Formats: sequence, structure tokens, C-alpha cells
Amino acid sequence: MPPTIRARQMATIVTGGAIAVASIALMPFAVMGVVGALGFGSGGIAAGSVAAGMMSAEVAAGGIVAGGTVATLQSIGAAGLGVVGTSAAMGGGAIVGASALGVSVAVSGVHKKKFEEGAEIGNSQENRPFCNWKMW
Repeated sequence: MPPTIRARQMATIVTGGAIAVASIALMPFAVMGVVGALGFGSGGIAAGSVAAGMMSAEVAAGGIVAGGTVATLQSIGAAGLGVVGTSAAMGGGAIVGASALGVSVAVSGVHKKKFEEGAEIGNSQENRPFCNWKMW
């Protein structure tokens, strides 16, 4: 643990944490936005969209299969993600958020120890009076 955490380092870590929390909360909305943008909606598949192209390709390959990609995406577009889909999307958001938090810690330099910076290791509690309670 570093002897002190500077304000800039703390701000970087807090920003990474905020991105992590936001990515978990917003990922289901992002998934629904992407599904809608592809052309899968509550009114069916939009003409001339990527979804229409996917449906045409599946029909040419032998028909729309129940549980297939087009059927599943249309179900999501029409009815929403549901509990399992929302949970999976939030799990994906957690992965993205944890990555963002890891990058922010790496950028902040909090993980570096004194000996890695070339200084001698001293009393790590000397600049932290409340952590040095055993010496009172």
C-alpha cells in the first residue's frame, strides 16, 4: 500500500469506479439499443434493415429455426431481455466495468510500491498518524 494517495490518484480511481457502476447499470439498455438498431422491434423486423438481411439469409439456408439467432433477437426486440437476459447483460457490464477500474488503478500509480520507485522502504505509517495507533 502506498504511504499516501494523492488527490489526482483518488480522482482517477473514483472515475474508474463510477464507470464500473455505470457500465453495469446501463448495459441492458445498450443491448436493447443495439437490438433495436439492427431492426428487431416490437412491430416485427424492419424492412431494409440488417435484421431483414439476416432473416433472408436464414430463410435461404433452410428456414427460420425456433431458438435460432433471428428468432431470439426478434423475441428480445419484441418483449425485452427478461430476467436472464438482463442478468447476462449486467454480467457483461461488470466485466467491462472491472476492466475500466483496473485500467484506472494502473494509470493512477496507486499499485506501485516505494522500492519500485527507487526509494528506500521506510515506515509506511509515518505519514498516516491514525494508522500508527500502536505507537500512541
